[in-house]
Amino acid sequence: MYGHQFYRFPVEKRVKFINTELKQGRFNTLEELADNMFLDAEEMKNELKKYGYFFVPEVNQFVHSVGA
Repeated sequence: MYGHQFYRFPVEKRVKFINTELKQGRFNTLEELADNMFLDAEEMKNELKKYGYFFVPEVNQFVHSVGA
């Protein structure tokens, strides 16, 4: 999947796609995955942050944070 395709999907599908790709081990880091998709990892993080998703490097996944 490439960047222009990625941003057409709802945010939940984007996060699921990224987390699945990272879990499968094809990419060791978010930066590797982003490069493969012709995206900038920091832009991806900032975009998903708007929807409450934060990247946690220790688990190499995006997690959803809901405010109290």
